[in-house]
Amino acid sequence: MKALLLWPTMPNSFWSYQETLDLAGLKSTNPPLGLITIAAMLPAEWEIRLFDRNVKPETDADWEWCDLAIISAMIVQKADFQSLIHKGVSLGKRVAVGGPFPTSIPVVAQVAGAHYLILDEGECTIPLFLDAVARGETEGIFRSTQKPDVTHTPIPRFDLLDLDAYLAITVQFSRGCPFQCEFCDIINLYGRKPRTKTPVQFLAELEVLYQMGWHRYIFIVDDNFIGNTHNAKLLLRALIPWMEARNYPFIFLTEASVNLAEDDELIELMVKAGKLFDI
Repeated sequence: MKALLLWPTMPNSFWSYQETLDLAGLKSTNPPLGLITIAAMLPAEWEIRLFDRNVKPETDADWEWCDLAIISAMIVQKADFQSLIHKGVSLGKRVAVGGPFPTSIPVVAQVAGAHYLILDEGECTIPLFLDAVARGETEGIFRSTQKPDVTHTPIPRFDLLDLDAYLAITVQFSRGCPFQCEFCDIINLYGRKPRTKTPVQFLAELEVLYQMGWHRYIFIVDDNFIGNTHNAKLLLRALIPWMEARNYPFIFLTEASVNLAEDDELIELMVKAGKLFDI
């Protein structure tokens, strides 16, 4: 199977920072972490080409080459997301979609003509999709009410990225949040019980980036890094000596709820782990 993985263009918005990127000579703020994680879940014998269209668009030759297009998106990318589905269908390619936008509003992808909807969390639904493809099924909707154990999530395929195009490289430690803020849909996507990777697992991802020569910003994309305070502290205690031994190669960015201010130990650990840990 030849799979073309696509991340749609990001229109100029709060999320794009286009003027700042232009000044810095960069193409995008962050790479598509979901897509490179899914890439690591695909069969080893599959051939994969990944294009972040904010960095470099795919070519007509890439479309001719592929058997299947896999497209992920957030809602802000709706226009290009729909356009890519239409193009794939018009070229006679099978089109699969996934990610937060189609999971939240699957009807948009269905109306656009997507053949496979791989919804919810990929650790649960990618195997369902792969089984369907192996059986020769040409369409399907794959969902799961279960929340996967992220300690089994593979290391993302950072090797598929042009690292120099980005302001920060993204990694993930946890999914889910214990709070129920009215402006946020994270609990709908990932639940209210934060699930975390192990410190060893997370540090292995950092080591890959370090060995690839990335020594700048790391954005820990958790919607609430301290949702599971106990596990966050375990990670930070392991991260501190790792960072010290490598002379602090990264500056970490993340998101955390305001109750962080009530935990002096957690604040101290975050400072020690990164020298500068922006929130």
